[in-house]
Amino acid sequence: MRNDHIVTFPPEWEWERSMPPASIVRTGNTLYLSGQIALGPDGTIVGGDDLKAQSFQCFSNIQAVLARAGASMRDIVKLVTYYACDMTPEAVKAYWEVRGQFFGDYSPASTGVRVHSLIYPDCLIEVEAIAVLPSE
Repeated sequence: MRNDHIVTFPPEWEWERSMPPASIVRTGNTLYLSGQIALGPDGTIVGGDDLKAQSFQCFSNIQAVLARAGASMRDIVKLVTYYACDMTPEAVKAYWEVRGQFFGDYSPASTGVRVHSLIYPDCLIEVEAIAVLPSE
């Protein structure tokens, strides 16, 4: 299968130079987003051990890379969220509160997966997404 388009990370993100070039691969109207962790533009983990702060950064990163592809959060049809922390009732509430800030009353299909660890030891969460652009 040939990929029609590869969308790179925003140029202001310092850390993107050490990462693979694709933050989104577009095939037809479907956008496959790489998993986003709570890296800020300078390449450091944002939020420390605060799941709410890390979730906010993940969704901010998703929003930024979607914008580079001409898409928005409302174009997301599927989310997979990987948790490397205990999902206590408080943690679940914090995650959903942040998610609601980005999606409002819209809710894409979702899967949550508990994992032992993520790529960086300080990462508590990683979110990947699939979005579909409207037909032209």
